[in-house]
Amino acid sequence: MVNVSLAIKDLQVGHYINLPIGWTSHPFILNSFLIKDAKQLRILQHLSLETVSVDLSRSKIAQTPTSASLQPTQNDQASAEAFAQQAVFKKREEQQTQLSQQQAWWKQIRHTRSKYQDKITILKDIYSKLSLQPKKAMQLLELLSGELTIAAEQQHDFSFVLCNEEISSDSLYQNAMNVTVLSTRLAKQLAFSTQDVAIITQTALLSQFGMLWVPASIRNKRSELTKPEVNYLKQHPAYAAQRLQGIDALPDIVIHSILQVNEKFDGSGYPRGFKQDKISKYAQLVAIATRYNEMCNASLPQQRYSPHLAIGLLFKQADKHYNKTYLEQFIKMLGIYPVGTIVNYDSNQALVQMSIIDSLRQPLIVDFSELEPIKKQPLLHHCGDEDITITKAIGSNNIAPEHLAKFNLLQRNNLYFPC
Repeated sequence: MVNVSLAIKDLQVGHYINLPIGWTSHPFILNSFLIKDAKQLRILQHLSLETVSVDLSRSKIAQTPTSASLQPTQNDQASAEAFAQQAVFKKREEQQTQLSQQQAWWKQIRHTRSKYQDKITILKDIYSKLSLQPKKAMQLLELLSGELTIAAEQQHDFSFVLCNEEISSDSLYQNAMNVTVLSTRLAKQLAFSTQDVAIITQTALLSQFGMLWVPASIRNKRSELTKPEVNYLKQHPAYAAQRLQGIDALPDIVIHSILQVNEKFDGSGYPRGFKQDKISKYAQLVAIATRYNEMCNASLPQQRYSPHLAIGLLFKQADKHYNKTYLEQFIKMLGIYPVGTIVNYDSNQALVQMSIIDSLRQPLIVDFSELEPIKKQPLLHHCGDEDITITKAIGSNNIAPEHLAKFNLLQRNNLYFPC
């Protein structure tokens, strides 16, 4: 990278520039971009800037113009001034529309995150009451299950919002909610019956219940587990099934499916080592969401995968471990760049795909190339904005630590339905 400071009057088509002003102070999509034509050049010349930073290594100057060609004629000057005035009026209108849309998007994201926290609180209450107040716990479970099913039905674009704020110290409730959100949406996409969706949702919600009987020192450990600790942890589905047996209002198929959500088709899963023919269709579906969440939200950073890589690894395990039909639909639902994926754009800026609100083909992206407060970050529509093209997914080790910390990307990849 070779950066130099050039006067506005010396800019040319082909220069790659970085504007020293916020994204709301100019009509361009991003602060860093290649000047593509004379129209962009004229707008830049009327932004009240004296100099801008130019990256010569990324600039594409075909030839150096002569000094004569740089001198504007009187007609050129008048035309440029008229164009600039029109651009100012148009920019004000577009900026107001853009700001209104940005505010609406952020409002929806904040509302969704608040709803996610509310559901986590309800789930904690259910877990705490299952042993001593099972009747009350089942009432809450059926209510929460119904609300999540309705939320999944209302979204016809298979969209999710990244909810990584206000993380609690114990991740088991977030794991259960993530698995539930993914499983319920997948069940709806596969056109499961209403009764089957209810079974899947309840199975997913209670899939982490057995973790309460695993010592917190093991389930929240931030270093490599010993072999005895791993074996202890792998018994959590059995602990859940054992303690849920006495609840009459809970269907047996839900209890059996909870026991099986960590099993794999080849018998390499746990806790019983069941093979394909002994795993219920409900557990087969929830198992995919469970494994995806485990890869994205592992306790140890070195064992954590990006959503993009997790999808790829799941696909490789399709025939051996999981129901291939369910898995193919799961991948179609999330896309190759799932929510939470950090990506490179053609602008060479690092962004995180925070949510998909309008459709799978137009994900909503947040630009965190600048350390602005989160609610002031610009949101971009991939495939909706000009010149916004994903080039590749990138690992968190390629992102500045302050960016990762600001977005909590080192901790969790929690998802919820847009509200």
